[in-house]
Amino acid sequence: MKVGIVGAGTSGLAAARTLKAAGCEVILWEKSRGPGGRVATRRHGDFTFDSGATSIAMRGMEIDKVILGELDQAELHLIDKPIWTHTGLRVSPGDKLKNATNRYTYRPGINTLGKLLAQGLDVRTEQQVETIKRNGDGFELMGEVVDALILTPPIPQTSALLWQISESRPIANARYRSCLSLMLGFSGVHIDAPYHALLEPEQRHPLTFLSLEHLKSPGRAPEGGSAFVAQMSPSYSHSNFARTTEEVLQDVLVYLHRLYPDLPATPDVVDLMRWKYSQPENVALLDNVNHAGDRLMICGDGVLAGRIESAYESGVKVARLLLQ
Repeated sequence: MKVGIVGAGTSGLAAARTLKAAGCEVILWEKSRGPGGRVATRRHGDFTFDSGATSIAMRGMEIDKVILGELDQAELHLIDKPIWTHTGLRVSPGDKLKNATNRYTYRPGINTLGKLLAQGLDVRTEQQVETIKRNGDGFELMGEVVDALILTPPIPQTSALLWQISESRPIANARYRSCLSLMLGFSGVHIDAPYHALLEPEQRHPLTFLSLEHLKSPGRAPEGGSAFVAQMSPSYSHSNFARTTEEVLQDVLVYLHRLYPDLPATPDVVDLMRWKYSQPENVALLDNVNHAGDRLMICGDGVLAGRIESAYESGVKVARLLLQ
């Protein structure tokens, strides 16, 4: 069976690995320059930032055995500091039970996971699928005819592709929130803390999550420096999505200087990632959307849950359904 997969994020790569192991021919089309989706990393000089997913948690899911048993572990890094919480920037220790879950990243950047998962797969990057057609019992896209098709983009983009072939699936309830992810690098000032990240669990404060990258993994900042990724709340991100990097920076600096008064007035490195489809607010149910015998499957966080681990799980599940 020849299978086409739109999107080489975590779910698409999971489906592809599962199908290839079963002897299928698989092609993935990815609009970005590399595989991984939200498993994304940006580098500026000696600074490294995980700009999307910030870690991978071992929750007893399919991805656990892949990372710990199948992929190269040379650059895999177990994060030794916990996640603490803040309420209005007042910091307190995090949940001991949740912090008992092992979390990992990769020293060169979390996007290493996407590269490792893609090894041995036919991933065609910088190719955005805008049109799909039916071709007999199969499908035609990007000059290829395939027996089966898996769609992994966010549900609004998947819906547009389904509309082209008059295909209807119960996915209307899936909605997403956006996220502004601001990266800041400071040379010459090392901020130490008993945690590697701060979480605002109620999402009432604009600063929902703050990752101290230099405490999360070695080599994320020059010696004596600090690297931060500030991920903003859904409300703030929605209201400020179109603002400039400088405008968002000024807001974030107010919060950082309250938390860490020793930081310089301005960072040496600034970058902003705008995630339009960051996390699903409501998901469609994978088992309602996909059924054994279907030649077209839908996977991704929009049909399970908004975590990298769940996205991988969804890819494995739809691949197994396709093989039945």
